[in-house]
Amino acid sequence: MHYLGHFLSFAGLPYAIGFLALCFWWRWWLLVPAGIVAAVLAKIEYESVNASDGAGAALGIILVVFVMIGAASGFVASGLVVIGRTTRVQALRAVYVLPIVFIIGFGSYFVVTWTQQKIREARYAPPEAACLDNLHPARIADVGIAIPVAPGLFLYGDGMNDDNYILWSNPDARAFCSEADGGNATLKSVVFTLDGSPSRREMETNRPFCSRPHPEYPWAEMACHLIPTDVIPDKPVQMTVSVKASDPSVREPQAMLKNQPTVASDGLRTYRSQNDVYLQRPDGYFARCHDHRSKSQPWLSCTATEELSDKLAISYDFRSTAELFITQSATVATNARAIFNSLKP
Repeated sequence: MHYLGHFLSFAGLPYAIGFLALCFWWRWWLLVPAGIVAAVLAKIEYESVNASDGAGAALGIILVVFVMIGAASGFVASGLVVIGRTTRVQALRAVYVLPIVFIIGFGSYFVVTWTQQKIREARYAPPEAACLDNLHPARIADVGIAIPVAPGLFLYGDGMNDDNYILWSNPDARAFCSEADGGNATLKSVVFTLDGSPSRREMETNRPFCSRPHPEYPWAEMACHLIPTDVIPDKPVQMTVSVKASDPSVREPQAMLKNQPTVASDGLRTYRSQNDVYLQRPDGYFARCHDHRSKSQPWLSCTATEELSDKLAISYDFRSTAELFITQSATVATNARAIFNSLKP
C-alpha cells in the first residue's frame, strides 16, 4: 500500500499537468489545433524517451505516458464542455465534466493494465487436466498417431503457417488439444527436441508429463531431463518425422561421394569439406557431422536422413565420435524409429 501511494503521487503530477494543458480549450477552433500540436509533441517526446537507455529510461517512459493520458483526458473534457455549451446540456457543464473526466481518465490506465493482465493470465493459464493427461489423435501422411502433451514436442500442421504447436506452450497446447480432439489434427511434421539449454528445459518440463515415469516412451527421460554436455546418448538429441517432399539436401551425399575419402581399418569412410565431416559406414549409411573442437562438447554433431515409408522421411541429430560412429549410428537409427513408433496407438 505504501508503494502504491508513492506511485500514485509520482504518476499524478504528470497526469495533472497534461490534463490542465488541454482541459480549458472551450472553442473548437482552439481545441482542435491544440490537440494536434499536443499529439505531435507527445509522439516526439515518447519516441525520444523510448530510444534512450539507462536506469532512468523506464521512469521517463512512465512520466511521458501519464502526461499523454492526462492530455488526452483534458482534450476529452474540453470537447464535452464545448458540446455542452453548444447543446445547452446542463450535465456537460465544466463544473461537472472536469472533475469526473479527471478521475476517470487517471483510473483508465489502471483499468486497462488490470484488464490486460487478466487477459494474459487467461491466455497462458495451464490447459485443463484432460488436455494434459490424455492422448490426442492425429495423422501424419497415412499414419495414425496418439500424441501426449509433453515437453520437447513441436508439431507442424498440414495447413496454414500458424497451424504449428509448441506443446510446452500453454496456448499452443490448448489449441492442439481442441484441434485433435475434434478429429481435425493433420500434421506434416512431428519434431522431438530432446536436447536443450537449462533455462529452456526448466520451462518445458513444467508439465504433469514429467511428474511420472513413462516406460512406453523411449524418449521421455531425455525430454524431461537435460542431457549433460559430456554424454553421448544412444538416442537422437533431435528428430523430425515429416511428409516426404523434394529436398535439395538428399543430393548432398551424392556430391560428397565424388570426393576422395579417408578409409579407416573398420571400413568407415570420411569425407571432409571445410568444417564439416561426412561419414559413411561400409553398408552405405551416410551422415553429415560437425566437429565442435571444444572440451565442453567432445563429440561430433551428426545428422542423418532416411525413408520411413514411401510417404514419410525421418531426419535425426545425434552425438557420436569417429571411433563410435559405426555402432553408435546403427543404435541411434534403431532408437529413432522406436521413438516415432511409440506414438502409434
